Amino acid sequence: MFYNSSINFEYNDCISRGACSVSPSVSSMREVMFTLLRQIIFYIVRLRDADIRFEEIEHQIISEIALIDAAKDLSEAQVLNAFSKEYNNLIKVKNEYHKYCKDNNLSCRFLKNIIKFSPRTNLSSILKRGNKEFLSKYNKVNKNEKFLLEILSSVAKSVCVSLINLYDYGVDNEKITNTLFTALDIFNSKRINSQELKEQIGILAECDVELLKQLYYLQNQHFGNIKETEVSFSTRPHKAILVSGSNLNDLDKLLNFLEGKDIDVYTNGYLLIAHAFEYFSKYKNLKGQYGSGVLTTILDFATFPGAILLTKNEAQNIEYLYRGRLFTTDEISPQGVVKIENDNFQPLIDSAIQAKGFAKGQERNSEIVGYNPDVLNEKLDDIFSGDYKKVFIIGFSNLSLKQKDYFEKFFELMPQDTFAITFSYNPDKDNVLAINIGNDYPQLYNIMQKIIQKFSITSDKLVFFLTKCDVNSLSNIIYLKNSGAKNLFLSDCPPLIINPAVLKGFNKLYGIREITTPKDDLKNLDIY
Repeated sequence: MFYNSSINFEYNDCISRGACSVSPSVSSMREVMFTLLRQIIFYIVRLRDADIRFEEIEHQIISEIALIDAAKDLSEAQVLNAFSKEYNNLIKVKNEYHKYCKDNNLSCRFLKNIIKFSPRTNLSSILKRGNKEFLSKYNKVNKNEKFLLEILSSVAKSVCVSLINLYDYGVDNEKITNTLFTALDIFNSKRINSQELKEQIGILAECDVELLKQLYYLQNQHFGNIKETEVSFSTRPHKAILVSGSNLNDLDKLLNFLEGKDIDVYTNGYLLIAHAFEYFSKYKNLKGQYGSGVLTTILDFATFPGAILLTKNEAQNIEYLYRGRLFTTDEISPQGVVKIENDNFQPLIDSAIQAKGFAKGQERNSEIVGYNPDVLNEKLDDIFSGDYKKVFIIGFSNLSLKQKDYFEKFFELMPQDTFAITFSYNPDKDNVLAINIGNDYPQLYNIMQKIIQKFSITSDKLVFFLTKCDVNSLSNIIYLKNSGAKNLFLSDCPPLIINPAVLKGFNKLYGIREITTPKDDLKNLDIY
């Protein structure tokens, strides 16, 4: 059983919350924030052309876009403070551009109808402005252009997430940052062209894959090569800290801070992959992984009897959770979450000591995570030297009962003259290679490159199932499509990730197949 194909489907966050969609008020806040950011970008792009840089503001823009989904967890004061900060940035870059044009006697274009913010601005007025901005933006474009604008926003968000992950390693990518701002400046155009939108989407998707390549090498540089590792899911009676998210550097800092202290540490969510890096085996406090799946935040946090650290750059569903023992390394802490300052984890440790901890502990089955690169290469050679009719590449799990049932039937119906490489479900069959990398995209990128080196991406034999909907999903599938992949299937996405109408439009615009039933999908691939 793979961790990211948990048996606890009935307890995933969408079901626990009763819905998996975005409220109108949150959508309005995001709309206004994005309008502010793209107006700042208008001046940033033109100042960059004049070799005038505002690096701190540029990094703030990228961070805001990457974590814009976290707005639902902020208090009204935090929301207003965020808008005020970005409004000040807008005025600053606009004035600098005005000065540049005046000093050089240039006739420059300035944005009309810029968002205004004053000390009297309240959340209600922001929400009203959000509705107005939404209608203004979409009333002037046709249906396909609406879809493409949403797709561009999604791919840009994915690029921003990768860029801020790079920052955590002390690395910047100036070329991709410039490409990102150029693409987002389209939102400031009076006329929007579908072809130009599609071109910019393709360019950004390619940038996103390039950033994953960088992140893969940075991971290996900092934490060594990955290996196949047995990860414990058991707990023992003791005081403990849970570290959730995907930021390996934050986990490293905490474990280093805890050396010599008698507190257990368990990872949660995407940090499962940390156990596959030999680097982390040196830490005696790191005991294993706690949790039942990558989308079970509410269940995992509610049942963990210690302090919890939310690593930075991770938008998590915590607005329904019990507060008081949640901590974060992020610049802005969600409402009710304590911010860790200057890598001082002592408040987190104090909270863990005061908590009841595990009274008895519990024995659970361990899981194998990671892979042996040499063994993987040998297995890929065997697969691609075999005369298989189709080779299925099945991505990360979306953690739903519907998807679990689909792949159980799919593997049952899959003929022996086909082969599957799966990163989510393991049916334990001779013609299936299961690789558990805990939903780590840089590692997935590396393995995908190995697969493509063995077998041309344009081959009719390759079939890709993108089964996990998150910020990276559209970016990945666009890159594969533009690279010549012929058989691409995309599963349903929760409304929280992408509007269902936009998803249908995306599939139509890019020629992507929707997952239907295993029998029909195999039949459409001429297997039956």
